[in-house]
Amino acid sequence: MELDYSSSDCGLPSYSSSSPLPSYSCELARGERLLQHTPRSRPTTQPTSVFIKKAGKTTIILNDQEEDATIPVYGRRGLISGNLVLEKSENILDVVLKVEGKMDATITDGGGNTTKLLADTYTLWSHTSSQDSTCPSQIPFSVLLPASFKHKGTSVPLPPTYNVAYYNLPSLFVRCGYQIHIIVSRLRHQKVGSLWPKTKHILIPFTYTPRTRAHRPIVPAPCFFSSVKTLPEEWYQAVTYLKTRPTCQVPPISAHLFIPGGRVYGLGDTIPFHVQLSGHTSSLRELFSGAMLDRVMSVDSQNTQSSTQSTKKSSPKPLLQINILRQTSVCMSASNAWKTAVLAEASMTPVPPDLMSWYSPDESSQESHIDWEGELRMDSEVTVGGFLAGNVQVKDFICLTLSPPRSSTQPFLELQLTVPVRFVSDSFSEAPGLEEMSEPSASAV
Repeated sequence: MELDYSSSDCGLPSYSSSSPLPSYSCELARGERLLQHTPRSRPTTQPTSVFIKKAGKTTIILNDQEEDATIPVYGRRGLISGNLVLEKSENILDVVLKVEGKMDATITDGGGNTTKLLADTYTLWSHTSSQDSTCPSQIPFSVLLPASFKHKGTSVPLPPTYNVAYYNLPSLFVRCGYQIHIIVSRLRHQKVGSLWPKTKHILIPFTYTPRTRAHRPIVPAPCFFSSVKTLPEEWYQAVTYLKTRPTCQVPPISAHLFIPGGRVYGLGDTIPFHVQLSGHTSSLRELFSGAMLDRVMSVDSQNTQSSTQSTKKSSPKPLLQINILRQTSVCMSASNAWKTAVLAEASMTPVPPDLMSWYSPDESSQESHIDWEGELRMDSEVTVGGFLAGNVQVKDFICLTLSPPRSSTQPFLELQLTVPVRFVSDSFSEAPGLEEMSEPSASAV
């Protein structure tokens, strides 16, 4: 059936004025419940100094840099702004600004590979397109860094500036670098004109460090046992069992590693941890038989810090070690390779009761446990966290290593327990307000 809207008897319905939108408030209303909230920290103070590079008749001034900086630094979607100061600008034909970035990866078996990250070109002045016949003596510029690049048709976040080299076979090299490229073309001579220009290239490497903030705080816990009972969600527990020799029949021992539950930490965070070995009393005694007490600690513990250098060289491997490991892997079409480095080592102390109590003749308790606690902190020279870009991946782990005393009668084998974690540039910050931030929060490992 067709409706005839031309008829005067069938007009459009009248509309009443809509009610105004309710006012917004970040405070909870009556009956509302907060499911999840990550407060944004306040932006850090923007640097106000300038970076200056002079090359012949051209001077480049870059804004918003730290005082006395030896290399410019930019973050995620950073603004590269400044001025070009040109001497004898009347002879200039063209001024071009390029922002370039590439990632080189080389492994012994797979050869080398180069991934282009950035190749943006901006013409700041050209005699062919400008209305003015003479180039100005100062040219301001302002370009925005992209947050990602294309790799095999997929948008991938730009990796930070990164450089690592492992020379021992199989060797592995990864270098991710960025630079500002200024190209200035000048007349060689008035009679020659623009047919044979003189071109000068000025390269300014810069550091790219995208900021990312941890999504959860590390809750201080003066006592682990009370904290794990009242706030179990604040701890992540990794469990494994010590393997034994095939011919040995002993009750099993389980190793427990507790770390802060978020598993995403700032590079400057102090990370508490707790280690527990639990099992039959006879198995624990067998594990520690022949082990001196100072070997139970990590090499940085109070028991061994006062040792001389010669003693450290001749001392056996510590029974327990907690490290931060970084694995750099490169995937080529023909082969893959990876290397692992220790970035930090923890100091730890035993938790009462004393370890020597396990040698007590009282065997009324068949199941027991031994505990240690300590802290981990990333080396201050490490300035970037893990990332995945193209055929290069950088991953971090917290690793527990248990090395039983080497003895022909020792039933237990060496144990290594690794927990994937992620390190980001900024720690979690509980700050008032909901200011917009340039860096996102990291919530996944």
